Amino acid sequence: MRLDLPLKSPVARAAAAAALIGTCGWLLYLVLGDFLIGALIDERIRMTADADLASFITAPFRDDRVGVNPAIVAVAARHFPNSPRLYMRLFRFETSRPEIGDWRPAEFHALRAMHLSPHDYRPRLQLALIEKYKGDLPAAEESARIAVKLAPNDPEAHYQLGTILWSRGNAAYSFKEFRAAISSDAAYLATVLYPLWGDTNENADALQASIPDKPKERLALARFLLEQSRPMESAAVFRQIDPVAVLRDPQSAQYLDSLIAAGHVTLAYELWLSLVQHGEAPEERSNAIWNGGFESDVLVDFSQFDWSIQPSKYARVSIDTSIAHTGRRSLRIDLLGHETTRLEDEIKQVVLFHQGKRYRLHYHVRTEDLIAPEGPRIVVSNRTSNQWLAASDPAPQGSHDWQQETLEFTASDSPLVIAIKQRPRFSYEPSSHGTIWFDDFEIREIP
Repeated sequence: MRLDLPLKSPVARAAAAAALIGTCGWLLYLVLGDFLIGALIDERIRMTADADLASFITAPFRDDRVGVNPAIVAVAARHFPNSPRLYMRLFRFETSRPEIGDWRPAEFHALRAMHLSPHDYRPRLQLALIEKYKGDLPAAEESARIAVKLAPNDPEAHYQLGTILWSRGNAAYSFKEFRAAISSDAAYLATVLYPLWGDTNENADALQASIPDKPKERLALARFLLEQSRPMESAAVFRQIDPVAVLRDPQSAQYLDSLIAAGHVTLAYELWLSLVQHGEAPEERSNAIWNGGFESDVLVDFSQFDWSIQPSKYARVSIDTSIAHTGRRSLRIDLLGHETTRLEDEIKQVVLFHQGKRYRLHYHVRTEDLIAPEGPRIVVSNRTSNQWLAASDPAPQGSHDWQQETLEFTASDSPLVIAIKQRPRFSYEPSSHGTIWFDDFEIREIP
């Protein structure tokens, strides 16, 4: 369809030109106004009272980001009185002062932004903050609830409502809001935990009520309680987490390491045992050592009380699936022929004992073409030192089929470390060659 508007008279032409110029001018005004407002509310540029008046134009192109003068934003708000963004920018400036003696300017800006943008939750939240600081908690709660209704998935709205409800003494509902905030954004976890810990007089139950029932959040709570020297409450939270989720999260292993480092070894062992036996019927264990026949795979991150096998430049350590004393697997050590061979902490297991009790360790060893000044041996030592409490005879030289070896010792401490070691007696020793297998470790208390 075509529409012709004949402009034959000079008056009609002048009117059309004026209308066109006016329309272009209005569009230019809108574009420049939007640019000006956008430059003034840019969150990357801070507001500074002593900034140059024109700094909002130059700041984006300067590395020092000198800031925007709030007087310019106030002038723009008067020229663009229907822009809620400018009033929210002014509100944030007023509330960012180190000391706020008069809340009225901030309240005015929040109210103005709220009336201009009634469906935006942010002005409502700003108003709730002001009302809270003024001590009008009922009004603050009402404003915060409206903000939550407008933005049900915003974590800040839930968090602010939670703090207001806590100030009003409504603990149960405040915990609910804190959970909602953390569920939306896990970054709020620390924001909730530390102040709430002090406000509740270090009440672990209050923290549990405020944290979502999610693995990562629960693990963070367990770590927090451990940091506060509450190991039993920390372990209780850890036990509530789905074991499958725990085994998938490397931070769970770090938590167990932290428990051990803090001296709560028995507690760490109980938690570890519940993880590695997940899905299996619990059984009485008379053998103090775990996985003595190497039949189970070692979980790399969860080897706290299993065999810890580390690389060595003197030997290649592996699990042999073709040769075993019983079962299907054994531990194999191939010496690489280096001079002054040394094995220290490459193969070890932390084991819990009853302090003062006497124990007997049985194991089986097999060798093939072993040539060494002294072959590897089984050593019992303290976890915090290299002092040997007991040591077996070295593995036999040459080639020998499976033979049982026995070692008795008294548990002077708990836990102790059972390790396979080869320690040189001199600063230089000839090279070590050959292969050694170990299998069927068993430690039992001597009646």
